[in-house]
Amino acid sequence: MKRQSQRLRVLQVNVHHSRAASAALCVAMRKCDVARTQKPWTYKREIKGLKEVGGELIYSRSIQHPRTCVLVKKGFRILPMMHQCSRDLTAVKIKTSNGGGPREIILGSAYLPYDDVEPPPPVELERLVIGCRADGRHLIIGCDANAHHTSWGSSNINHRGESLFNYIMANGLDIMNRSNRPTFVTSNRQEVIDITIATLYAGNFIKDCYVTEEDSCSDHRFIRFTVTGIDRSVEVYRNPRRTDWESFRTDLSDCLCNMRDKINNFIDLETAAKQFQPLFLHIMKIVLSP
Repeated sequence: MKRQSQRLRVLQVNVHHSRAASAALCVAMRKCDVARTQKPWTYKREIKGLKEVGGELIYSRSIQHPRTCVLVKKGFRILPMMHQCSRDLTAVKIKTSNGGGPREIILGSAYLPYDDVEPPPPVELERLVIGCRADGRHLIIGCDANAHHTSWGSSNINHRGESLFNYIMANGLDIMNRSNRPTFVTSNRQEVIDITIATLYAGNFIKDCYVTEEDSCSDHRFIRFTVTGIDRSVEVYRNPRRTDWESFRTDLSDCLCNMRDKINNFIDLETAAKQFQPLFLHIMKIVLSP
């Protein structure tokens, strides 16, 4: 396996369930490696409109109308963290090797509904942050926060924004927004409600974070940045004799957390098999060293 150190080009946008915005995202991905998306276009439980990009599309397939996903182009060693995925949260682990940055990094996409009874952050996001802190993992998560705070460029501070800001500060996270350029724009309103949050170490490798002027065909603008020190892998061959079994057991344990505890009939067995097969293939792609 040959590895090429480069920057990971990341894009974030809320496409507002729009077919046109999905097409615009495909165009924008020509100069990008990863898209963290909120409110994708869905039909019959599946996210549509992004096949043109290719690569891996990660989201929870066990729920109706998922509101988050992560799209990763081919060439990166990834592991979907399905036990952390839900309707409003998607997380994927990207592994690196001696690229000058963290050895692995977790990229997430989160949607924080504006009509939630409880103020942010939601339980799923808290659980992801706690897990990353416990394991010493480095996290970069893009949120449609639906919250206002001047710390990330909003024009004012509301109750949701104050709650989310206090959580970010209390947990040693960093806000990567660097300007007050609006991320949400309509004919009569402009505001900054889309934010990027990172653990302090991971934040050191985020460069050139900005809101673009591209036409997204959505009421949300594209947010772009790069992560340095990421290795892109070009597969030549794999040697099973050099399998990293410790990594295999760790990643397999992570994947099995979200599997069914009991299988009572043929339908349960088929469902469990469909959940497990893509995860197992992802793990084998990662742990089989050249």
